[in-house]
Amino acid sequence: MNVRFHNPTASAALSLVAVVTCAATAAAQPTFSIDFQGPPKGFPDSCWGIPITEGDILIAVTGTPAPGPLPPPCVFISGGFGPPAPGLGLPMWPGALGRPPGVPGFVEVDALSYGMDLAIDPRTPPLEVRWYFSVDEWAAGIPGTPLPPAVWTEGPWFGGPAEASADVFADIGIPFPGPCMPPIPGGNTVYVDGDGIPPAIPFGLGLVEPNPPAPGPIDIGTNIDALDVDTWPAPVGVPPPPRPVFYSLDSAIVFDFLDGFPGTGSAMANGGFVGGDVLFSPGPGAPPILWAPAFMLGLDLFGPDTDDLDALAYWENGDGVYTPPQEPYSWVGGMTDMLLFSVRRGSLVIGMPDFLCGIPIEEGDVLLPPPAPGLPPGVWIPAEVLGLATVRSGTAPPGQPGDDLDALDVAADCNMNWTPDLLDIVSGTSADCNQNGVPDECDCWGDLDNDRDIDLADLAILLANYGAGGVTYWQGDLDCDGDVDLADLATLLAAYGTTC
Repeated sequence: MNVRFHNPTASAALSLVAVVTCAATAAAQPTFSIDFQGPPKGFPDSCWGIPITEGDILIAVTGTPAPGPLPPPCVFISGGFGPPAPGLGLPMWPGALGRPPGVPGFVEVDALSYGMDLAIDPRTPPLEVRWYFSVDEWAAGIPGTPLPPAVWTEGPWFGGPAEASADVFADIGIPFPGPCMPPIPGGNTVYVDGDGIPPAIPFGLGLVEPNPPAPGPIDIGTNIDALDVDTWPAPVGVPPPPRPVFYSLDSAIVFDFLDGFPGTGSAMANGGFVGGDVLFSPGPGAPPILWAPAFMLGLDLFGPDTDDLDALAYWENGDGVYTPPQEPYSWVGGMTDMLLFSVRRGSLVIGMPDFLCGIPIEEGDVLLPPPAPGLPPGVWIPAEVLGLATVRSGTAPPGQPGDDLDALDVAADCNMNWTPDLLDIVSGTSADCNQNGVPDECDCWGDLDNDRDIDLADLAILLANYGAGGVTYWQGDLDCDGDVDLADLATLLAAYGTTC
């Protein structure tokens, strides 16, 4: 018996223009980094007055995206030692302060996760999973795909304003679960605009647009280089609570043949790492720790630092170590971690047949680590499905490589309103009476640990809170009356043994 509840209005929400407009007003707090090439690198941030570096994790000065123009963003987590507080502890960070756009500070952070991204489950309807991403200034998109404003209308190739690199995009619905989904061209649309100034969606981050593609290290606009869309909200201008941060730094070898220079080598400069490594910051100011080495991700098959991981979606299963996925969905139930990523243009793994589907890897693909070192990664989502151009499909402009997906996040969107479920809850858009992290309108009632089974574990959670009351919410308060009592126990027992 399936006891999953859906709001039929939300489930039918394919009036996409209206949905996008509503999504842009939601209380999202995206956090992100920028690359070293363009502003606002070197600008004083709007909360602390400290020059922004390419190693800092940033947030809009308004917290949530807002109509522009906006002042430069605030530093959310320092790349070094603050303010606002000790951050990632990158040794090179003090020397990076004050360097202008185009002058590397050797602290470039080019992938980001807090280890709490959505652990994808094959039982989840695919349309309730939302992929968020950014691209660089050279991206073309696939012309004619829905739903503008999209990469192909925001980029420079089809008469667009060359503003794609500062925007955050979302897929418009992927009907297939990964991996090895058909590489059928899909669509994307702007979720958050860079500067928040029309004609794109008027909710921005305080970034600089446009950013027309040009060779050389100096850009006139911003490129978002790392992203998390559903960071737990915190007051802007207040040091955030300590949290684990998973991230990657920049290769020194991978050569960007469009920009015309190699990476900045921030991985090597800050501890002898390579650009394909996932690093870990265990606490404020602590130096980076190697978490998931490149060779375990199917990278650097042609030698150290020959691939650059530049986008990351990660769910850590709570055991405190990197537990690599052994096969697709091995993380369901918590046996392994989920780690999905993309690689930068110029990485030598591009063009190799992936281990899952046998198709050539592109810089716009979302990839899964192989089951054993020595194999290339597998393609989880082909770039085309996200509306990104590739060489293998012939959708890239003549003589150009495929689009580079350079920032990534994945989140649950069970009510399909284009806003991550966490943000629906914390903003008050959706209730979560049983405190399991799922909006009530599409909850599996009684599934308190959100594992899609109503079993002894859920009963134990309810009994641990039995008798609690006097506040608005308790985990186990299934009838939302402020008390965990016999009525809640009866509700759970009526659904006991079912799956969602």
